[in-house]
Parts: sequence; structure tokens; C-alpha cells
Amino acid sequence: MLYYLNIILNSIIDYYKMDTIKFLVNYNEETKEIECVENDTILILKKKIIEDFKLVVKYIDLNFTIDRPIRSLGKFNLDIGMMPRTFDNYTLDRWELSNRDLKCTFEEVEGHDPSIRKSFIKKANIGAYIPPSRANEIKTGDEYVREEANYTLDSNEDFPAL
Repeated sequence: MLYYLNIILNSIIDYYKMDTIKFLVNYNEETKEIECVENDTILILKKKIIEDFKLVVKYIDLNFTIDRPIRSLGKFNLDIGMMPRTFDNYTLDRWELSNRDLKCTFEEVEGHDPSIRKSFIKKANIGAYIPPSRANEIKTGDEYVREEANYTLDSNEDFPAL
């Protein structure tokens, strides 16, 4: 029991020892400083910005106004301009941002809900291959299934002698 308590306390201490990243967010000539740790995701950062600026929208797009791109070997590059929405679920330790002050702005986005994920899987025919040349003719995979040929192993017509 004491062993597990020690592990939990050490993980809490390690969490607070993490390097912090300061984001200087500018919006309507108002600048606020938002601190994040490396375990936070971009989406958590965006939610903190929405809370601090008391916005009514559910989602924002970040626009970094840094002097030059931040590049590091083995990590993502942080480029000047809009950050793609595909990075929302990545933690901040994927970039080399520790102990930095980053300037950014944001744009409010109407009608985008980050909790809804679109599936990339096609829900078409299950396991039936339809060649592109016959795609217009065949509507479902069941119609394309061909009958298997019946062979007789003793027949000279099916298997002639060599």
C-alpha cells in the first residue's frame, strides 16, 4: 500500500516539475498569458483560451505569430500561421516548446464541434471487390458473386491426360 502511495506522489511531483509553456494570446487588442504543461493537448489549450476570453463559440483556430518557425529533430515543426485541426489531439511535448513564450492569435469558428469525429471507413460493400470498370453496373457486392464451376476429378474433359 505504501509502495503505491509513493508511486502516486512521485508522479504528482513529476507533473509539477514539467516545463511550462507560456502562450501570449492576443485578441481584440487584449493580451492574456496562458500557461500549459507538456502533457496538455492543443485542444486543452484551445479550451483554456475559450474560457479565459469568455467566448460563446465551441471551437477556435490558432494562428501563431512567432518570429521564425521552431524546428527540432524528431519533433513536429511549429510554423508561422494557422495550426491544422488535425493536431488537436497531440500533446505539447510533440513540439520543442519547453520554457518558451509563444505569441498567437485565434479565429472563432462557428459550427465546428471537436467532439464529433468523422469515420474514415467506407460503409459500402463488405468484402466484395467490384472492379472500377463494372462499378456502374453492379450496385451491391451480392450481385457480383459468381457461381463456382463444378469440376469432376475423374473427367477427361475437365482434366485431360498429359
